[in-house]
Amino acid sequence: MSEVVLQAPGVEAPVSSGRLRRGWTARHDDLRLALDSLSSHKLRSGLTLLGIVIGVFTVVAMMGLLNGLRKSIDKQLGELGANVFQIQRWPAVQFGNFSPEIQARKKLTLSHMRQLKELLPQASQVGAQIWEYGKTATANGNTDLGVQVAGGTPEFFTLTNLSIASGHGYTEAEVIAATRVAVIGANVIDSLFPGQDPIGQKLRLGRMELEVIGTIERQGGLPIDTNPDNTVSVPISLFMELYGTSRTVDIGVMAHEPESMKKLQDQAVAAFRKVRGLDNSKENDFEVFSNESMRGMFDNLATVVTIASAFMCFLSLIVGGIGVMNIMLVAVTERTREIGLRKALGARRMRILMQFVIEAVFLAAFGGAIGVALGYCASWVGQFLKFPAQVPLWAVALGIGVSSGVGLVAGIYPAWRASRLDPAVALRDE
Repeated sequence: MSEVVLQAPGVEAPVSSGRLRRGWTARHDDLRLALDSLSSHKLRSGLTLLGIVIGVFTVVAMMGLLNGLRKSIDKQLGELGANVFQIQRWPAVQFGNFSPEIQARKKLTLSHMRQLKELLPQASQVGAQIWEYGKTATANGNTDLGVQVAGGTPEFFTLTNLSIASGHGYTEAEVIAATRVAVIGANVIDSLFPGQDPIGQKLRLGRMELEVIGTIERQGGLPIDTNPDNTVSVPISLFMELYGTSRTVDIGVMAHEPESMKKLQDQAVAAFRKVRGLDNSKENDFEVFSNESMRGMFDNLATVVTIASAFMCFLSLIVGGIGVMNIMLVAVTERTREIGLRKALGARRMRILMQFVIEAVFLAAFGGAIGVALGYCASWVGQFLKFPAQVPLWAVALGIGVSSGVGLVAGIYPAWRASRLDPAVALRDE
């Protein structure tokens, strides 16, 4: 007669709970053994971490820099409003030398700007500007060596989205008369007129003394020459007296509404081809530049840098993974007798395997954490130096996740090898 075994409800729960506790205790012991093993060989473990640390640091630091630059550039793209574009002689960004065709282009002049203005009555504004960088301005015994000088027509401030903070911009009459006046940015004020109201005061730019008639609202741009806060803007006719008349100008065009800019851009290109005397068989001998074109160029550059950084990180992590595998193989060889003793006392193959896998993963994850910390430090230093850097959370997760994955992959073979050792052979090992 068969025996029926009755099982009361709820018996499985304590069994499952006991298994979980045993599993947790086993993993805790494995982690403790891993820490003991790594701490007993500090130099070797530290050298093994270098590849992983460098790889993770590279990706975190580069992504932080690119993320910060992207946000800063998005902010500064307001230098051209959403409904403004420029017509200019040269491409906005060029790597290497210009082609012979581009070098042969004729300059753009104020006369071209005036003709375009007549042919484009549907535009809200049409104006011209020229820039010169790295100039020196002085006032009251103070010197600013990093000034960028902008010569413009009265539309300059609206076309570049540089709002007047105090005073006023120059007028059409002042442009025609080349009046010696200037509108200055916040950094120039800080350098030349600290704690003072600059309106009505004099500054010297080159050989000329100019009267400050207005100031530009602080923009908070990049700490390089193109920071709009370093600007001294003067009438374009005065600019040509200072730096020569044989200069090409950039022509800014503003649409009434952002939605109409694309149509206006097409109309402006057709009108400017007429101004330049180009027939249908000839290509444009000028460039059209807008926020969207600049953002597209930066995105392409950022993509290339991201791929290059990822490749460098990949190579570093491979080197780091080889180092982790090497140290784990050495650990297996050094601890053969220990492994044999544990197996002789009843340790299962999976327990031995998990011990060495956890050791490898911990080693790699710790290296990843150091790389992330160093990446954050680099980001902090960049912000301290007023260079934009902001580490995205996905880069942190990627760095730690990939480094842990490298440790897992690199630790599997040494762990499998340790778990396959025969206890009798291992105990005889010297």
